[in-house]
Parts: sequence; C-alpha cells; structure tokens
Amino acid sequence: MDIVVTTPKSASSDAAQEAENVKKAGGGSYYRRIGTIPKDLQAGDKVFYVEDGFVRGYAVVQCVLIDTRFICSTTGKRWPQGNYLVMSAVSWRWIKPIEMKGFQGWRYSKFKPEDIAVVGNWLDSKP
Repeated sequence: MDIVVTTPKSASSDAAQEAENVKKAGGGSYYRRIGTIPKDLQAGDKVFYVEDGFVRGYAVVQCVLIDTRFICSTTGKRWPQGNYLVMSAVSWRWIKPIEMKGFQGWRYSKFKPEDIAVVGNWLDSKP
C-alpha cells in the first residue's frame, strides 16, 4: 500500500544535500523516520513526498527498520531510536507536481496510476 509523507521546510535543505551526495556516490539509500508503520506497507510500495504544497516525487520501499538508530553519513545527524523506511535512491522518480497541503505523519495514497506522470529520475534535477 503506497503512502504519502511530508518533508518539512526545516528539513528540505538537508534532504537536497543528501540527494546530491547520493548522486555523487553513484547510489545509496534514503531513510525516512516514521512513527507507526502502516500495517499494509511492504517492500515495493511507493512513498510519495509532499514538499512546498505539492507532491513532487516518490521512492520505492526496500525494507523497514524497526526500533533502530543511526548516524546520517551526509549530515552527521544522530537519528534517535525509531522506525525507518529504507528506499533505494535509484528508485526515485520526479513526477508532475500534484497540489497537496503538507501534514504530519503519513497517509495512505489515493493516487491512481493515471494521476502520476513521471518527469525524471534520481539523477535529474528537481523539475
């Protein structure tokens, strides 16, 4: 089951820097801390991201890490113990923006395949 999350404005610059570092490294993973894990979420599902009032892209879930902690190799930030979604950077797809207000937590996606127009991949700049 696909979900939607919001990248807070306060985290946007870190997310952009992480994406650039992953590009330079030729690949890697994105991590998303999530409180309660959606019961239907599994590897292969999409995580759509809202940023600045629009859904701008998605990545595909590789796995879920439960009750773990780590240090981000890009920002040096020490992430607290919690649940994290792991997504391969090469799975990232930019989409034609879809208007949506940001929110806390996550929501199940209600997008239909015809709603999603892919306009780029992980190596492309934000459209």
